[in-house]
Amino acid sequence: MNRTVWVDGQRVTLTPAALLGQGGEAEVYDLGDGRVIKWWKPADHPDFEGMPAAQDVARRRLAEQPTKLRALPGRLPAAVVAPCGFALGGKRSTQIVGYLMPKVAGVPLHSFGEPKWRRDHPIAGADLVAALLSLHDAISELHRVGIVIGDCNDLNVLVDGRRVHLIDVDSYQFGGYDCPMFSERFVDPRLCDPQQLVPIAPHDEASDWFAFAVMAFRSLLGVGPWGGVHQPADPTKRCSPVMRALRRLSVYAADVVYPRAARSLGILPDELTAVFRAVFERDLRAPFPRVELERLRLRGCSTCGEEHGRVRCPACQTTAHLPPVMVHGRLRWTAIPASAFAAPSYEIGRGTAVWIDQGALWRTTRLGPERIGGVLAAQTRAWVGAKLGVGFYRAGGYAVGFVFRPDRGVLDDRVTLPRIRGQLVDAHATVGDDRAWLWLTCVDGGRLVTTVVVIGADAQVIASATLADAPWINGIAGACTAGPHLFVPTDDGLARIEIVQGAITQTRTFVETAPLIGAGDRLALSPGGIDVSRRRDAIRMQLT
Repeated sequence: MNRTVWVDGQRVTLTPAALLGQGGEAEVYDLGDGRVIKWWKPADHPDFEGMPAAQDVARRRLAEQPTKLRALPGRLPAAVVAPCGFALGGKRSTQIVGYLMPKVAGVPLHSFGEPKWRRDHPIAGADLVAALLSLHDAISELHRVGIVIGDCNDLNVLVDGRRVHLIDVDSYQFGGYDCPMFSERFVDPRLCDPQQLVPIAPHDEASDWFAFAVMAFRSLLGVGPWGGVHQPADPTKRCSPVMRALRRLSVYAADVVYPRAARSLGILPDELTAVFRAVFERDLRAPFPRVELERLRLRGCSTCGEEHGRVRCPACQTTAHLPPVMVHGRLRWTAIPASAFAAPSYEIGRGTAVWIDQGALWRTTRLGPERIGGVLAAQTRAWVGAKLGVGFYRAGGYAVGFVFRPDRGVLDDRVTLPRIRGQLVDAHATVGDDRAWLWLTCVDGGRLVTTVVVIGADAQVIASATLADAPWINGIAGACTAGPHLFVPTDDGLARIEIVQGAITQTRTFVETAPLIGAGDRLALSPGGIDVSRRRDAIRMQLT
């Protein structure tokens, strides 16, 4: 497969070091001059190996996309990252294999709806609302020039302070060009088959506004409209998130258990809540009322610090004081200082004891920096625990995994990772003493799918699985290990995950812990039990 293109008459080799990111259709490379190239994956790309249908789609994309991009209306909104040139397949070739666009900075709007990310990256409510208003303006302007976004989702919106940048313009719908792509989390159920969340009608302006409502709701509250767990009195009537979308059963429904990691529904003003309910439950399809966002004033409570948009803080009105020690059945817990919570592992970065510099992984020793092994600069992520480190890098359709010891020894890159298809949107690792649980979340066919790979200290894969609907998946960012067991915080209590005959299985839920923990909390093993870092405090639990 050839990764050489011609830009402005010059030959450019697309190297892994210049790779900025990739999705299901294309890879994006930094040209180093303030521009990037979106290179459409050809039919012989490794991601399409053994997939004849995907290979046919790739051939059609290369044949059709250049003509479509040339037909883009002029005077696009400033927020849209528009093409500024084409990349050719050869010096004398007329085949267009990608397009150029200005390099922009920003964080995907998707991150703002992730409770853990928001906790680790505080952002003022006023800045978030301003970014949503900028997105609202961009969608309105696109509609005025006859463009429908179609696959309107929060991975294609980059937030840069109070501004937004809209990417993936080549998938837009306009003129005679339809947008066949969709994202399950944002697709308008009004356009879908009554039995499955797959569109049977084309995208339209109304579906863009539905997707905007989902993005705004998720960014403000940390949960999508079909989040939580459906628990009706009659278990036989329980609905999956997909069926809830088709039946318009949102998180506001009485028989839906709201996730604890999310912000309270009560933080939003009644007028904005009414708009969301009308969109999600009664199919209101019109331009989202901008005035409701303009009126939204999110401010931190002077007592508890929680941010809300009401006159009185809903958290302070409902939260009761808990005694420092409580015994409940076989469970005993006590409050501990937040500073006493010791995270079992960390992701390497600047200022950590293990770091990446100039294509290599380094550690701090008494004699100075020591090289652990070579990695791919700018494409590597790694995590370190007390006795083990794990990481990976992805380039050119392949992923390389590795393990190492933080105190001595060299990097072992014999880890055989499964093929990572689609756009990687999140990665995390739970590191123990003798094994690590690596979590890779991708968008695959419009769905968020998480793959877990359990890796031993000897670089051997102990088990792996794809988890789309596991009930404990929302708590993996706060999980900890204890020997072969993985403990995960969930809204139903502490869940124990094990490998049983090669399968990753939830073997127990400690229901006694349900009132104390939620999926957004973080766990750490301690000599006295399991420590829990919660939104406002920390506790130590003992199961006797």
